[in-house]
Amino acid sequence: MRRILHWDADAFYASIEQAADRRLRARPLAVGGLRRGVVLSASPEARRFGIHPGTPMPRARRLCPSLTVVPAHFDLYEQFSEQILLLCEQSTPLVETSGAGAAWLDLTGTATLLGQPLLVARHIRHTVANWLRIPLSFALATNKTIARIAARLRKPHAPCEIPPGTEARFLAPLPLRWLPGLSPTHQDTLAVAGIMHIGDLARAPLEATALILGKQAQPFQRRAQGLDESPVAPPKGNNKPSWRESIEFSEDVWQTEILATATRQLLDSLMPTIRAEGLLVRKLTLGLRYTDRDENERSILLTEPTNLEADFYAHLPSLLRQAWQRRVRLRALWLRASHPHTPSAQFDLFPLSPQQNRHEKEQRLAAALDQLRAHFGSRAVRRGFSLLTP
Repeated sequence: MRRILHWDADAFYASIEQAADRRLRARPLAVGGLRRGVVLSASPEARRFGIHPGTPMPRARRLCPSLTVVPAHFDLYEQFSEQILLLCEQSTPLVETSGAGAAWLDLTGTATLLGQPLLVARHIRHTVANWLRIPLSFALATNKTIARIAARLRKPHAPCEIPPGTEARFLAPLPLRWLPGLSPTHQDTLAVAGIMHIGDLARAPLEATALILGKQAQPFQRRAQGLDESPVAPPKGNNKPSWRESIEFSEDVWQTEILATATRQLLDSLMPTIRAEGLLVRKLTLGLRYTDRDENERSILLTEPTNLEADFYAHLPSLLRQAWQRRVRLRALWLRASHPHTPSAQFDLFPLSPQQNRHEKEQRLAAALDQLRAHFGSRAVRRGFSLLTP
């Protein structure tokens, strides 16, 4: 029987800031976003004042006048995450990240080597707490979906184990928002149909849910029933987790307009996959292959992670100019996104600034487009620039 561990760091960004700077320890601390003006992570001391991820920063300062606010240092967080992953790989080679500060481990084969999976999980948690001063929550289950939900549901500092055979019962009373990959737009539409909890989705007729979820109806329903056969998939070689889309032209291309349109189309294909996994990314790499098969790549690293195409559009022309160093026709293009992060929640209880409001509208628009494409096909909705080329 499979034994899958999912660990999820508690207040990951804030914990790292306190671990790296002892002056911040035992103080109310918030890590703040530069663009959206919301709390990305809050220390336990700050949470006692009602400050949580997604709280607008002005409100956080009112709730706690002594609050210390630091900007996010994503490079540092990724370094800490890599250190934890190296520790995990000492227990099993089957380690798959699900954003900075979270990962799955397949401990099915560790029982005879390192002790029972629960003991291995506790060892990792204890070592990280003492070595890096980072608290972890974790859950053991028979599949990735259950382990991920349980670890996040019982945070903070809460190790738990979901016994085999109880998966559907564990999921049934949870709101739909706990099911990974189910967009807010899907949740709202299902709620109109009377499907508000995971158990409702598990019991609903497949024909009815297919009207809302399209081709994804059966996969979502199986996960709602506690079934998930997806393996823990480590990245190949030494590569970090990444997502890639590519295009090979039928004829070698040199027109800048066609290449610019192709890069935007690749981005439009890439970002929905990342949104479906509930993640954000910081790094985008554009690669090209010349007609003589030579290749070149250039990358952009954002100050804050995102899963919106609009946040990368402005960088594409510069990436193309930097990568296309030889005035030689091109055979192929590809885009690769990497440096994943788990998004913080956004509370709807507080008024949003114009910048935050625009960001939320962009998120809702992206979710609506994803739903239409999932139901009617990838070409059901196209942006205007895609009409410039066949």
